[in-house]
Amino acid sequence: MDSEETNRMKEAETATFSRPPRLRHNVSTTIVARLLYMVTRVGIPPFVLARIGLEAYGIWTTIFILVTYIGLTTLGISNVYIKYVAEFHARREYDRANSLLSTGLAITVPLCSSIFATIWLGWRWVAPLLHLPASHAADGKEAVLIVVGIFLSSIALNVFSDALTGVQEIAANQYFWTISFVAEFILILILVGHGRGIRGLAEAYLARTVIEDGLKMWWALRKLTWLRLSWRLASRESLRTVIHFGGLVQFQSLLTICLNSIERVAALMLVNVSAAGLMDLAKKWPQSLSSIPTAFFAAFLPAASHLEASSDQESRARNLAGFYLRGARYSNLATAFFCAMMAMWSYPVMHVWLGAKLPMPAVLIPLFVAFSISMQFHMLTGPGTSILRGIGKVWEEFYYSIPNILFLALTLPLSYLYLHAWTTLGIGIAVASATVCSACVLMTRVLFALRVSLVDFLRLVIAPGLVPYFASAVLAWPVWWAVMRVNRWTGIAVLMTAGLLYSALIVSLLGAFFLRDHEKDQARRLWQRILQRRETPLAQAGGL
Repeated sequence: MDSEETNRMKEAETATFSRPPRLRHNVSTTIVARLLYMVTRVGIPPFVLARIGLEAYGIWTTIFILVTYIGLTTLGISNVYIKYVAEFHARREYDRANSLLSTGLAITVPLCSSIFATIWLGWRWVAPLLHLPASHAADGKEAVLIVVGIFLSSIALNVFSDALTGVQEIAANQYFWTISFVAEFILILILVGHGRGIRGLAEAYLARTVIEDGLKMWWALRKLTWLRLSWRLASRESLRTVIHFGGLVQFQSLLTICLNSIERVAALMLVNVSAAGLMDLAKKWPQSLSSIPTAFFAAFLPAASHLEASSDQESRARNLAGFYLRGARYSNLATAFFCAMMAMWSYPVMHVWLGAKLPMPAVLIPLFVAFSISMQFHMLTGPGTSILRGIGKVWEEFYYSIPNILFLALTLPLSYLYLHAWTTLGIGIAVASATVCSACVLMTRVLFALRVSLVDFLRLVIAPGLVPYFASAVLAWPVWWAVMRVNRWTGIAVLMTAGLLYSALIVSLLGAFFLRDHEKDQARRLWQRILQRRETPLAQAGGL
């Protein structure tokens, strides 16, 4: 192996895992939490669909479209908290951190209160936007008000969660988040199982948010001994920071979230509420599994801010480029591991997930494949945008959102012209195609902004990410054949067995062709630590 390449990879490793404190622990904890979250999220739809039906489920997903757009009013400030608390903490400027957090609280509390009052008092104008059927008008309204109210309260209280993230206490946030969504999952099984319907889903979400925010507030006040929040600490300097950086993030987030939900919005407006539910089902697995690689992104923003604040100008560019290559390499592998399975084993996965009792519309499979592939490209943009946001270059993200809008303006009309009607499949394929094209545009820009070689990016990031697609394609026909000839529960065992073979094949191919010597050494050390942890309890038990 080339010694110069080895040195560059080792420098990237040092930049990534040594200088930003606790990054490795934060990432690993987040991955475990999101794996568990993924399990609960993909387990909910079959249970809920069997009890409330596709129309009611479509209403529930539509409520979160509304919540998402409401959250845009204050989303930018969360990134302000994380970025600047990370910088102020690195320089021990705690007074400035308290001033910033107090200013944000002074903005979000009255703003969120006003938004909720507006929706409550103006319900007659809000309800038509949600296309609520008459049969669900009452319980739909109650669910909307519960979800919107608790969501807005959570936005204001995010000051504690974001402060913890800014000081690299991401692992603690993940512990509390895990407790809350497990509680929500249990409550959904109980409440919906006892006939509470959409109201039960809303009540479970209420309990989850109260538990999560309460635990994060308690831990922040206990852990951050310097934390002081008061209206009197709000300042004009902090307000300018919020408006300048937060305003850019706000506008960018507006575009991003609009694009992330555009397929459901278009299906709701152009087809019906059931089409919106189908879009959610087709995207549920890709979106849930994408939470695993985003564990990297969650740690990138504060880590990049820390690198920028603690590095000299000469080493900053080198560290950030190495940081990006290594982060993109591993997050892309994590994404490809899941997206390749979903794209190649689409029908077996959906057959086992939904079961024979629930009707599976034919359009669901091609939508599932399209969203799986487009999610792979979408996740490739995550490392670059997180790092650029962490170093204050938020405007670079417009190289994703603006091209996405332009491509949508082309692909959506083309789908209508080709199919001669607005259809669920046509809208889904159009949105997925626009995502792929715009992701390529942004990745090109990120390489230029972070001074990363295209050859290095293709060799170190893209090429390893193709291995899972090859491995899943090799096993695709046996998996389809086996799952189609057994019942649902036996099909789960077939998929689990195939998953083990798939994982072994990927490890073999990566080890043979793509992993560097120091990466193999890291993998061996990690495996040895896992074995030691398993042997220690056994030895203790033997001693007893």
